[in-house]
Amino acid sequence: MRKSIRQWFFKLKYVIALAVFVVAVGFVGESSLWRRVGQRQEISRLREEIETYNRKFEEDKKVLNALKHDHEAVKEVARSRYYMKTDNEDIFIVEDDEE
Repeated sequence: MRKSIRQWFFKLKYVIALAVFVVAVGFVGESSLWRRVGQRQEISRLREEIETYNRKFEEDKKVLNALKHDHEAVKEVARSRYYMKTDNEDIFIVEDDEE
């Protein structure tokens, strides 16, 4: 009986060592495969966020450039964002209740 257990262990020692190695590399430690998958997902999410901010930056840069060089753009922004008006006009604010 003792001899058969020893023979079984020597036959499977490489399989056992490989299984321990796969578990160690896959799930344990700082650079495990499990963490790498999570880090790649976070990198992807952050790249999308960077693209969103870059688009917003470009839009704001265009508006700022227009405000610097066009007096009508200043009037448009003042009227639309800050509800300013000239002396001879009235402003009506209409809100949609889309929920």
